[in-house]
Order: sequence, then C-alpha cells, then structure tokens
Amino acid sequence: MKKSILSIFSLIFLISVCMVTSVQAFQIVTRTLVEKELVTEVDLIKTADNFIILFDTSGSTNQNVPGKNISKIKAAKSLLKARNAWLPDLDYNAGLYIYTDNATLMGSFKEVYGMQPYDRDRFDAAIDQLPEKGQGPAMLQPGLTALRKVLAGLTGKTVVFMFTDGIISETRGGKKPLQIAQELAAAHDVSFYLVSSATAEAEKDLLAAVAKVNASSRVIPMAAIMDYPSYISGALFTVKTTSYVRFKPKMEVVGFVAKNMLFDFDSADIRDEYYGKLDLLGAFLQNNPGAFVVAAGFTDSTGDEEYNIYLSERRAAGIKAYLTQNYNVNPARVVLLWFGSLNPIGDNATIEGRRSNRRVEIAVGGIN
Repeated sequence: MKKSILSIFSLIFLISVCMVTSVQAFQIVTRTLVEKELVTEVDLIKTADNFIILFDTSGSTNQNVPGKNISKIKAAKSLLKARNAWLPDLDYNAGLYIYTDNATLMGSFKEVYGMQPYDRDRFDAAIDQLPEKGQGPAMLQPGLTALRKVLAGLTGKTVVFMFTDGIISETRGGKKPLQIAQELAAAHDVSFYLVSSATAEAEKDLLAAVAKVNASSRVIPMAAIMDYPSYISGALFTVKTTSYVRFKPKMEVVGFVAKNMLFDFDSADIRDEYYGKLDLLGAFLQNNPGAFVVAAGFTDSTGDEEYNIYLSERRAAGIKAYLTQNYNVNPARVVLLWFGSLNPIGDNATIEGRRSNRRVEIAVGGIN
C-alpha cells in the first residue's frame, strides 16, 4: 500500500522515515525539514492479518492508571479512539469484545464489534458503545475460554490486545488463565499484547508469565503507551520508505536518525565500533529530556523464526540496556520493537545481504 506524504506531523511516520534513511553516524532532523521539506512514498507492510481487542469493564478499572489522573477504563477507551483514528486499512479482520461482561454468572464475552472486516467508522462507533465506568468481578478465565471460538474461525496471524490490570476473580474448577493462554498460543498463530495497568507485584508477575507464551507476546504498561504511542506501532504494520528527504539547514531540533547497527551471526553483542555512537546518543538524550528512542531489532532468515524473534528482541534490548545503564536514561524513553527476519533490506541469499539484515534500526524523536 503506497501513500504520498507531503507534510508529516505524526510521530510514527517520522520514526519510519528515520529508520530507512541513509545517513552518516547520527544526523539531526529539524522541525522545518519534517514539516515542509519531506516528500516520500512508503510501503505499509502488514505484520498481522487479524486483531482482537479485549476490553476490561470490571470494577477495579475505576481506579486511576498508575501515575495518571484518569481511570483505567476511561484511559483504555481513549487510547482505542486515538489509535483507530489513524490505523491504515490494510484489509484486516477485527473484533472488539468486553471479556469481563457480568451480565451472566459465567462472565462470557459481550460482542461489541463481532469478528469481521475492519471498517474505521463502524469500529469507531463500536468503541463509543464501551462504558466509562466498570462494575463487577474480573472473570478472566471464562473470557479467555470464549476467545477460543473467535480464534477458531480465523486464518493468518492474529494479535490480541488485552486491556487488563491483572486482577482476576477466581472461578472454581477449570483451567487457570496462564494455562488457557498457553493452549491458545500453541493452537493458533496468535500474539498477546497485554496493555497493563497492574500495580501489585503478583498481578504484574501473572501478566509477565502470560506474555512468555511465545516470543511475539509482550506486556506494555498503559501509562507508557499514553506517553509513547509507538510502543504498539509494530503490532499490526511496519513502514518501509522508497523515497528521498531534502534537508534545510535549520537548527530547530525535533530529533535525529542513526545508521543501522549491524550484528554478527547469531549474536546480540554490540560491536566495538558502535560504542562511540551510542555514547553520542546517550549524551543527546541527557541534554534533551523530552526526546525518546525507538530501537527495532531484526535478523537474517537463517534458522528458526521463533528463535529469530527472540534474537531480534535481545539485539534491541542491548541498545536499551547500554543507554539506561551508562547514561541513566529512563527505561520508558527507549521503545523496543522486534520483528525477527521480517522486512529484510538485503538479499538473504547472499552473505552481504544477510549481514545487512542482522541489524537494529534506531530513531530518535520527541523534541518540541
């Protein structure tokens, strides 16, 4: 899917252009450049075929998001509205369900937008139907059990976005939430994105365990998404540019881009040649507290894809660890994305192509 971009204000497009633009070491991007001089076409590459939103309406969602002056349920609804407004239509199938519906004792799904082709306007109207005040217990087990039927009718890759604070009301008998999630991951090509507003350690541990059902699942704090929406930008699509950028010599900084950092075969160790560049990046982040980093890890196509997804995560995580440990950068300011062998920039049939695919792409933005 190609789009002509004459002026870019959205952060996700800024990040995408930065990731693929060829530059020397680190290069500053100016406000004038981004708003007036950027002309490009991009390919939007799907990373999933279906997505399912599981919305929590239990009583505990009336509590505020940690560190925010808004309730969990209102914040979740607001995030859905904002993300739906710009999500490109790439022929997804989509579903929106309240998985803690307490209309029945079993706490089964309440269908708000039954699984069907995604339509932005109709999906937006479905989001409007979601309540802004929670009530009743969090019947997680019956909700996950009902998810089986939805997944059974799907083909291709599915991403399940579950809004949860990790609080559950135990039901007698039956399987635990973790066991159900493990079975779903084993039976279907599915990833869980757990949008967490958990506060207690036990609740955080439960969600962390669920996120380990496969390499592509993860826990993302709701507060982090509210501050940095790019935390879930790679879940449904990624962006590849095929165009050019014109630079104007103005020093109104909005961020800067970096050349890809390459890795040795089957390694997540940072090469010595990149430490100096990371030191420049760390100093920049210290001097620009509003800036943040997006680090996207990739591998070549050699070996098992599940392993490659883990390896690409470790590569991106190494960049984050260096910045947080050596420059005291807040971990929330380093957004990690990982894609395995998806979206190669070189030919995996050649040594040089595989070398260029073993990389972490880095972009920096957020300077106002």
